[in-house]
Amino acid sequence: MKNIKTPSWILEGPLDYEYKSYKMFSELEDLGRQLNIGRLFYVLNTVDDTLDYLYRYDAEKMHSNEDLSNYELTGIDWQTFSLEFSDDPNIERDDVMDRLCDLAIDKYEELHGKIRNIWRDIDLGLSISYVPHKPYFLADGFVFIQTPDNMLHSYYFTKPMKYFVDSWKDFKIERLSVEEFNEENYFKHIDELIKKDSNRIIFKVKCDNNVRIENNSIAIIQHNIYNRLKQDFSF
Repeated sequence: MKNIKTPSWILEGPLDYEYKSYKMFSELEDLGRQLNIGRLFYVLNTVDDTLDYLYRYDAEKMHSNEDLSNYELTGIDWQTFSLEFSDDPNIERDDVMDRLCDLAIDKYEELHGKIRNIWRDIDLGLSISYVPHKPYFLADGFVFIQTPDNMLHSYYFTKPMKYFVDSWKDFKIERLSVEEFNEENYFKHIDELIKKDSNRIIFKVKCDNNVRIENNSIAIIQHNIYNRLKQDFSF
């Protein structure tokens, strides 16, 4: 089961609506800057984690409003024979977040929409293929990414295992090198890899509309390769 992280702007500082709002908007502004300079993967992970927390909090808030265990019994109204409750003094943090939760969800979903737009644009310019062909068995592998500035980005991944990789985010593609693309040297390198270990998986990726790979386009490439492997090898 995925561990849900509590955002730092919720944990840190006084339990005050204005302060929490300020910290939230400060993080949103910083995430917007990070997205503009090409740190899509970092921003996506942060926004996803925050929305996971907010969605769970919102669901628990609705449930707790119907659960009398969250309130303190203070007495009985003998005229109507009804129980009287007051808010639990131990849920002051919840009171602040109750007021802020809906606004926070709207703002982080808005940023998530911007991430999806960038994701779609990059994805449209990607082509991914096995080199020289799809192998019979799942194994470790290499990914070679050619970008419009005539650079070659080399990456490596270990064989994804069913019990250790729950999603594409857990599947890691590690950077090896970046160099100017030279077709002759590229194919020579491919031949050497195949001769050394013919069982390795090799992907060739063309990224036609983005030159920012690390922490940016690599997120979409990692997602697509993970899904391709899962579809082709059913792990």
